[in-house]
Amino acid sequence: MAVSIGSILIVDDVPINLSVLMQLLGSVGYKVLVATDGESAVQQAEYAIPDMILLDVMMPGIDGFETCRRLKASPITRDIPVIFMTALSDTIDKVYGFQLGAVDYVTKPLQHEEVIARVNAHLTLHRQKQEIEQLRQQERLHYERLSQLKDQMLHTASHDLKNPLAVITTAVELLRRYNPSLDERTKEKLNQIEVSTAYMRDLIVNLLDLARIETGVGLQKQKILVKQLLETNVAQAVILAHEKGIAVQSQYLVNDMTIYCDPLLIGQVFQNLISNAVKYTPQGGAPIQVSAEKRETEVSFNIMDHGIGIPESDIPHVFDKFFRVNTIEHRTVAGTGLGLSIVREIVQQHGGSLHVESQVGIGSTFSFSLPRS
Repeated sequence: MAVSIGSILIVDDVPINLSVLMQLLGSVGYKVLVATDGESAVQQAEYAIPDMILLDVMMPGIDGFETCRRLKASPITRDIPVIFMTALSDTIDKVYGFQLGAVDYVTKPLQHEEVIARVNAHLTLHRQKQEIEQLRQQERLHYERLSQLKDQMLHTASHDLKNPLAVITTAVELLRRYNPSLDERTKEKLNQIEVSTAYMRDLIVNLLDLARIETGVGLQKQKILVKQLLETNVAQAVILAHEKGIAVQSQYLVNDMTIYCDPLLIGQVFQNLISNAVKYTPQGGAPIQVSAEKRETEVSFNIMDHGIGIPESDIPHVFDKFFRVNTIEHRTVAGTGLGLSIVREIVQQHGGSLHVESQVGIGSTFSFSLPRS
């Protein structure tokens, strides 16, 4: 007994056409179903769910076009590929059939080799499409499982890792407070514990931020004045810069311009970039300049410093996770290597772009652009 390679429903009101097609398709291994009018074709298709339907256009009762429309309107049969069989040659008729959802036409009188070739080709395409959809569904399920696992890890990190660090920090403070006569070596070790604890806390916070931003969780966009966004973040940066004797200068002519963004996340971008400019500028160094300029479809923000700069070979990697420039000057500055990765993710989440120019001993300019409202 031949193994069926698929089932095909033939819809035609002419018995001789049915007989010829049944013999032709059956000879190459297809299971053949038949219907002689549109109403019974729709009923049989919903019951048997064939792999393909060969549908005559000119039939009594509802014609092939209306039959196809009903098939495509049903969630049970809408994905079954339909090939029209017709003696009509007008382009308008063919276009109408495609608009209804048919995948192809074969013209009467039927050429046997052409019928087999078109049936085989469209069944192969249909099965490949089904396989792709199954793979996509598997990927979606896999992503959902990974997302759940990630959420669990974030919850663990935010509670089970940060809390012990808080206990360590409190213990160091208590040791200092109730033991004022500690020797220098002990004080040095307590300082090392404090610095290491602060680094671990920053690393955990940055990892949590990066994970949250990468998944797009919590993005709260709103319309906000560019001037307000700049003034708020420059004011916060001035405090940090003042500790190193560095001025922060701002220049922007965007008083009435607005952008659509998450102000907290974009504020995080500013704070990361400006704090980096401060950290990598020597004590009492030249002012840090923050500027904004209006372009046709976006607003460009620039943070320029006159600090130690970045080697040319390292510039392509500065936004990579955990990357740190491996020079003595850069290694003396504390950091997790995640700040610029967070900046990149936030800017990309907003549909913006990011750029850096830098020269060793001269300074760096970090620029990012956001679409205008």
